[in-house]
Amino acid sequence: MKKKLIALAVTATFITGVAEALPWCHRGTIVQIADVSWSEANILANFLGTVPTGVYDPEHYITHTATNNYANTCAGGGGGFGGYRVPGSGQVVVEAYAPYSYTNMIGPGNYFTSQGVQFKLKKCYTIPPMTIVHNYAEINKPDGPVISVKPFKELMNIRKYWDIVDPDDDYDKNEKPPIR
Repeated sequence: MKKKLIALAVTATFITGVAEALPWCHRGTIVQIADVSWSEANILANFLGTVPTGVYDPEHYITHTATNNYANTCAGGGGGFGGYRVPGSGQVVVEAYAPYSYTNMIGPGNYFTSQGVQFKLKKCYTIPPMTIVHNYAEINKPDGPVISVKPFKELMNIRKYWDIVDPDDDYDKNEKPPIR
């Protein structure tokens, strides 16, 4: 009986972990909203507070915290799309790409805020991709399938969820012109 309870507890733990393992912005659209290059002055202006005791590399901590503080100012929104929901909608992620000593952590103490930082901000929007997304590895094979970009079949169902309004209030190609 005891072995069955332990097995049940272990199984429940693994199932719970799998159920919550959705990646950030799953089934949404990730958009790069900024490409930022900061000097030391920008880093220190966006860093609030103090470095906690026990931090192994204070300058890396300062830069990481400053870039995330800045990203939080851009967070929010993310939009809705006809009842469609995305985990992490409206969140902004920092993707640092330079300098090498910051992004690759070649050793604590090798990065200095005086080197500055370059990073991209990527935001999650609820709007789903409007075309079918293909795996690049599949279509890049020499004998891979011929891929054509087609809109989702379900995309035309948008009219069920949203009222389509003509923004300039004129007649369109498939409508009759108004009588004047």
